[in-house]
Amino acid sequence: MDIFNSLPVAVLQLASNTQILLSNNQANKILGWKQVPLDQPLFTHFIHPNEMDKFLDFFSATGEIPSLFFATLQTSAHSTKLVTIKATLGKNDTRLFIINQQDFRACGCGQTCQYTAILEAQYQNNPGGILMVNDRMKMISFNNEFVKIWGVPKAVLAARDEEASLRSIQVKLLDADNFLAKVKALYNNRTKISTDEMRLKDGRILYRHTYPVQSNGKYLGRVWYFLDITPLKKAQLQVEQQQIFQKAILDNIQDAIVACNSEGKIDLMNCAARALYNFTETNPIGKDIHQLVQFASDQVTPLIGQNNPLQKALSGETIENDEIIVTSQNGRQHTLRVNGQSIFHSSSDNGGAVISLHDITDMNETERQLKFMAYHDDLTGLPNRRLFHDLLLQTLKQATRNKHKVGILFLDMDNFKLVNDQHGHDAGDALLIAVGKTLQSCLRKSDLLCRWGGDEFVMGLPESQGTDEIMTVAKKICTTVLDCIQTKNHIFNVSVTIGISISPGHGNDPDLLIRNADVAMYHAKKLGKNRCELFSNDPIPIPNFA
Repeated sequence: MDIFNSLPVAVLQLASNTQILLSNNQANKILGWKQVPLDQPLFTHFIHPNEMDKFLDFFSATGEIPSLFFATLQTSAHSTKLVTIKATLGKNDTRLFIINQQDFRACGCGQTCQYTAILEAQYQNNPGGILMVNDRMKMISFNNEFVKIWGVPKAVLAARDEEASLRSIQVKLLDADNFLAKVKALYNNRTKISTDEMRLKDGRILYRHTYPVQSNGKYLGRVWYFLDITPLKKAQLQVEQQQIFQKAILDNIQDAIVACNSEGKIDLMNCAARALYNFTETNPIGKDIHQLVQFASDQVTPLIGQNNPLQKALSGETIENDEIIVTSQNGRQHTLRVNGQSIFHSSSDNGGAVISLHDITDMNETERQLKFMAYHDDLTGLPNRRLFHDLLLQTLKQATRNKHKVGILFLDMDNFKLVNDQHGHDAGDALLIAVGKTLQSCLRKSDLLCRWGGDEFVMGLPESQGTDEIMTVAKKICTTVLDCIQTKNHIFNVSVTIGISISPGHGNDPDLLIRNADVAMYHAKKLGKNRCELFSNDPIPIPNFA
């Protein structure tokens, strides 16, 4: 209100019905009162009746661009005043009137002075610093923010010295020469509009905008506008740094991240995702999400349409630990665990969707290997006791239903300990691997084979016709394995002995059948090794050569 009352011109604020809402000290003098009366009279009460129609037209046409009206104010029965009214449209359909009496010229305040005062009143509260200079580079107007920004000395302001003002500005600039060159270029090109940023020695950053003022093709001067954007630039820098930081995180995490906008166009894809979806050479941003090639966990069914993970998330579905298959550029298939959801800018504004893809290919492979190791011998790769027992149990159940016989062969290598003792465990391991492969070559695909432990192997022969067939297979195995051993290393004095049990005669339980085959094998060894013996509850007596 102090600024309002101290303005060098009369200022009124009028309601839409011309009711006087506010008036400053200068306006009070013109209207002949100390302050606005409580009843807030209409401004039309002061308009001469002969000018009323024109004034009302002028008042109703008042807009945001200032307009002028010359009027005769009748402030009392015997007092009239000739005035110039400059009107602009304010908030809530109010009008701002700036009134100058025509007799101001008598005190030496001409038109330039009047309009300078008008301009200063209008832009005094602008958040930017405003400076107006005439065609001779002389300061004709400035606002308080200009003074605050530049700290121009009072003496310079009083003199309105453009050159001195420039010098006071120059000492505060980091690149004063560049600014001075731009100023000179602008005054040489009076039609040019110029905008840039200025950096000050104290760390501030100013937005600068300047444009020429012309009337009827004549250059009148130039307006300079300065706005302190230091906080804005700091905030912008923080946002940029945060974006760089977030991008660094996204590009260095192992999980793939893909996001799309509400139209289903990709607007984010980190390095891991680009590598997975083969976008290392091309830019995926802006591409349709349905261009992503991916398959269901069966490795065959393409995930298209509503089955596309991003499309599902975009449709509002929350994705939790789905598994998909993507083939990378090197041809490797990756199994990915997908999580994702929609992105909402507000409670109802869907801004897109985002998914994360965690590569579990190695984990699945490790699980497969661990599962394999749990059921297989780590040396020969053959099934171990646990797997053989489970498979034999299923085989016996099926054989019982089909009334088939199942033969169990328990094989032990004769004199194997001597191989380890005389040639080392590496030689022994190599021999075990060779024997395992030889046994596989002797058996059908439907037959069962496992390394029982040490130098022992156990075989299951399902759908066998009878004892003779099983004995024939056992004898063939003895011969073939012996040939293999002698071929691999003839210095090994190693052979094999096999004990045989047959279901259902010798039992229908895996443990019993294996145990009976083991008993038969030990009986065969006592009879001389390198032979096959069938289990019997009354085995042939072993001769005593003592």
